[in-house]
Formats: sequence, structure tokens, C-alpha cells
Amino acid sequence: MAPHDDPAWLDSMYNNRARVPGHPAYFARWAAASAEARAAQPATLDLRYGEGTNETLDVFPAAVTGAPVLVFIHGGYWRSLDKSDHSFVAPPFTTQGVCVVVPNYALCPGTAAQPVTIPDIALQMVKALDWTARHIAHHGGDSRRITVAGHSAGGHLAAMLLSLPQGAARNA
Repeated sequence: MAPHDDPAWLDSMYNNRARVPGHPAYFARWAAASAEARAAQPATLDLRYGEGTNETLDVFPAAVTGAPVLVFIHGGYWRSLDKSDHSFVAPPFTTQGVCVVVPNYALCPGTAAQPVTIPDIALQMVKALDWTARHIAHHGGDSRRITVAGHSAGGHLAAMLLSLPQGAARNA
């Protein structure tokens, strides 16, 4: 059996937490910095962009209106973490005049009654981006200047949004 056909080998290659023994310290630092970010600056938390599981987002407005917008999608291997763990991303951007949106999404594998797949999460991000394009002006953002980025699984989801047909999310 070639290594790439061996489930144990695949698990070892794709289990980032096992490869970074100190990962709990990173998560603790992110959580503390995120709590500090939410306390130190204006934010509108837990806005619903849909009716599904975890279809909420946080908006960190810039001090100016008409600001460019960063939609930052959190990582977590599609199965862990939360938008609230990534609020720390906002301050470096908001202090430079950028409005930041951090969407949440349902986590894999979901439940037997409500399974969650990566395509499901990708569709949630389409809805979050569409919500942002339609509503960000109410939070001081410019819907014509939206940038999407993410960390780890969030980077993958951001890249998937690049394949949307033009106009799928108005002005994004």
C-alpha cells in the first residue's frame, strides 16, 4: 500500500493539531485577544445572515463611513472554532479605516438529524457575502469594495467564493 493510500498516514498528514503540540496555547491567545478586541472597539455581534445553524456574523465598523470591507472567514478544519475566536483580526484593519465582517458557519459533521458538509458551509459563506453586500452600508462599509480572506479552512472557503458567477453576490 502506498503511503497516500494508508488511512493512518493520511490522518497524520492532515491532523494539524497533532503536528503542532502547542496548539492549545494558540487558541487561548486568540480567545483572549478576541475578547479584548470585542471589548475595546465598537462591534455589532451575532447578526443573522440566514436561518440555519450558526448563520450569524459580527461587524466591526471603521471610524469612517464608506469604508472598504474585509470579510474574514475563520478556520478550524471546517469542524471547530468560531467567529468569536477570530475577533482579534479586526483591530489592525479597523484602525486603518477598514470595516471587518467575521461570519460564522455550521461545523462538520453536524448531527445525524442535521448533517453538515463542506459544500453546505460554502453555501453559507455565499449567503454571508450576499448579506454583507446588501447590508454593510448600514454599518459604514462600502458594498463596492469588499475583500474576502480567511485562515486555513476559512482561506479555502474564501477561495471557493472566487468561483461564484459574477453578480452572485451583488457588487462583491
